[in-house]
Amino acid sequence: MTTDRIVLTIPRDEGFEDVAQLVLGGVAARLDLTYEVLDDLGTALATLLEPRGEEGDLTVELVLGGDVMTATIGPFRSEKLRGELEQHDGGVDLRRVLETVVDSFEAVERDGADWVELQKRVERTATA
Repeated sequence: MTTDRIVLTIPRDEGFEDVAQLVLGGVAARLDLTYEVLDDLGTALATLLEPRGEEGDLTVELVLGGDVMTATIGPFRSEKLRGELEQHDGGVDLRRVLETVVDSFEAVERDGADWVELQKRVERTATA
C-alpha cells in the first residue's frame, strides 16, 4: 500500500485559505476522490482556517493511506480551539460542522501546540 503525503504551509493572512482549498482540490482530482469527499474535506478545512486570532504560519498536512484521508492542521496556540472541539452549544459551531463532515477528529499536541487531526473514509470515482 502506498501512502501519498502533501504538506502545505501558508500564512494565516486573509486569502491564503483559498490556496489550501486549491491544493485539496488538486489532490482530490489526482486521486479520483468523489465530489462528496472533496466537499466534506473542503468544508472541514474552511471551518478550521477561519481566523481565531492566531499569528504565524499554518500547516496543512494531507495523508492518504488506503481508503482513509487524514488531514492535520496547525499549530493552534490558544486554548479557544480545544474548547470549540470539546463543547457543543447546540448551534452550528466547529464541533457540529466537523461531526457532520468527517468520520473522526481530535486535538493532538505537537511541539507545544494544538493541532487538529481529521479522518475521512474516501471513495474514489469509478473509472472506465
